[in-house]
Amino acid sequence: MACSCIRLCITRVEGGEPTTECIELNAATGGFNGLDYWQFNLFGSTFSLYFDGNWKINQNEALGLPPDSGILLFNSKAMGECPENVIFTALGAIYTGANTSECLTPPVCVDHEDRHKREFKSIKLPKPFIEQNRGWKQDCCVCSPMLTLASLTDSETWKNDVSSAWIKLSDPTDVVSFQLYKNNTLTTYTPTLVAFPNESDAYYTTIQWKDVLSSDGIGCFELRVSYDISGVTGNYVWGSYNLREYTIQNALKTARIRVKFNLQQEIEGINFTNANVEDCIRFNGFIGERQPNTEIDNLIYQNREVKTVVRENLNKYTITTDPSEECLITKLTDLYLLSENEMFISDYNAHNHSYKYLDLPVIVEESPEIDYLDILQRKAKLTCIVGDRRKNKRTFY
Repeated sequence: MACSCIRLCITRVEGGEPTTECIELNAATGGFNGLDYWQFNLFGSTFSLYFDGNWKINQNEALGLPPDSGILLFNSKAMGECPENVIFTALGAIYTGANTSECLTPPVCVDHEDRHKREFKSIKLPKPFIEQNRGWKQDCCVCSPMLTLASLTDSETWKNDVSSAWIKLSDPTDVVSFQLYKNNTLTTYTPTLVAFPNESDAYYTTIQWKDVLSSDGIGCFELRVSYDISGVTGNYVWGSYNLREYTIQNALKTARIRVKFNLQQEIEGINFTNANVEDCIRFNGFIGERQPNTEIDNLIYQNREVKTVVRENLNKYTITTDPSEECLITKLTDLYLLSENEMFISDYNAHNHSYKYLDLPVIVEESPEIDYLDILQRKAKLTCIVGDRRKNKRTFY
């Protein structure tokens, strides 16, 4: 019998109402006189199905009896080893017909078939952007090392910069390392590799420049990343830093944004949640120009006397960069002002109206704006409005 799976439907008429039951027969019960046959139960009775040149169905009340001992109910002249949509003619008065066809359940894959499953993961290799040399006279000076300050004697956060780097790998077997170099020589300070708590195969490191100053002193540093991703090895420079000891003279004319990343960063392809990765960016510019934006709610009484209900200062501050290269502007717009979960602003300018901007907690209030100044030069100026993170500067009745 070549037919390994049969789906059989029989319609029964009782009281003028037809009732249909279907069953799938996946293997023959056994042989009788060289014939394979199927035994099954429908409507509370036992039946046998077999092929002896014609397809036949017998009713068999006792299991194990050969097909010939039953009463022939249905009979078909259809020839072939598999019944496909065959309608059986009723010879009795109880059943009106049966329809057999191949099973709806797909056949099970057998081991001897030559099929092999292979899974190939797509990988994304780090690809730092390298600018073309188009002959611009200042290309050699673009993206100079970032001024970085730290103090050996004070622990105030606004005196000590930090820098972080991260990478997304492809597989648990991939390898990554962060190295800090000073004048092309590996430093005494060793960056610590930390796994992201909610992103598999992703790692970061945070450089505490206070510790670097203590172990390796001032100078020019490079943070490099080396990786082996799916057998592909490579390395690149994450950032260059000019480390100096914090003094007000070294900090003059600069401003700084310190952030903590703790969100799903789609632009990075990494979930920073619960990592609280801390990072800083120090730039030539200005942060200040506080505007209180006082919200006033007064109430006029029946005697026409006006009394205060609520007064609230919704402070806003302006971040302004000096005309700067694209590498700084892009970092501000596409990372620090986009992905921050917590932000702190500091200003170190002598001409600032207030000297109190020292890691003041804020949040972005309005979209950053870029002024490209003149189309015949490459620098641009960025401004962004931020506001107090805690809105608690108010009085109320």
